[in-house]
Amino acid sequence: MVTSGVFADVVNAAVRTHFDFTKDDIFNQIDGNELLTEFEPDAPNEQVSGIAGAGYGTLTVEGQQYGSNELWREYPRAITLRKYTSELRWTEEDIHWLQKANEQKRQMQIDAIASNGLRPLIGNINRDVAKMFYLGNGTTFFTGGNSEALISASHTIRKTAATQTNVITSNPVLSTDAVQTAVNQMNRFKGMNDVQLQKVRRLRLVVPVELEATALQIKDSLYGPTNANLGLQRSSETFMAKRGIDFSVITLPEISSSYSAYWWLVDLDRAKSRFFLTWGWKPRLANETKVTNGTTAVDASAYFGPHALGWQWIMQSTGAGS
Repeated sequence: MVTSGVFADVVNAAVRTHFDFTKDDIFNQIDGNELLTEFEPDAPNEQVSGIAGAGYGTLTVEGQQYGSNELWREYPRAITLRKYTSELRWTEEDIHWLQKANEQKRQMQIDAIASNGLRPLIGNINRDVAKMFYLGNGTTFFTGGNSEALISASHTIRKTAATQTNVITSNPVLSTDAVQTAVNQMNRFKGMNDVQLQKVRRLRLVVPVELEATALQIKDSLYGPTNANLGLQRSSETFMAKRGIDFSVITLPEISSSYSAYWWLVDLDRAKSRFFLTWGWKPRLANETKVTNGTTAVDASAYFGPHALGWQWIMQSTGAGS
């Protein structure tokens, strides 16, 4: 990106006030960082795996051989890191006019150059994290260790070869009842040892911007909001707390509008050891600028990749309804 002419306004007598609007875009911060655990691999293709505990013991009579037991591995998967780059350039003419500007305008523009070098890479991080959700049904962006999609109706339990689904099986439209159905399904999820996991305790409802108001209404409304009899709202933050569940809403702006009817549940306790943001390196600017043909350039890059181990940490709607 060449910023030719960008700084001309700072010496225009008619332009007395100059503002930097880049702070208004969605590159301002990493979204949903509460959902992720940061992880730094030791090698570019390092594999990550997990271990489930032993299954139930065997009923044994006096003098009988003890029943054998074993630990069960999660399907291992190699980490995928993607490198994103951004080169910001400005011309010697820009620098000339910038030097003639008053101190306030000059400082604002210098700050803009520095901040905009890294901001696009924050956007890349947010976009790839969001893709783990809205592209979770397929394998184009992320594939599990057993070649399954992150979101699937037929996840294989290693010990028994039985299957489980992390797609909500009823009430697909976001509502009080739908959230409760999804929570009940998550509470029945099993590990690779065919043993049921502990109940959900720290729950996050993840939505695109189109469903944010509905999600907050479900979270904050104590009664209804769609029950004509004004029964106690079972998915409110207050009611969830009675079940020992810390419940909140997270909006990911980078979820594509094509998926505006989709929503997800994430258990933070399970996600802590199953959903990672792996770093080769975090967004960084080059130590030196380059000058070529009167154009100054500064390079910025980030090397990272979101990674999931298992599927038991996430639940997704079918996207039906609005």
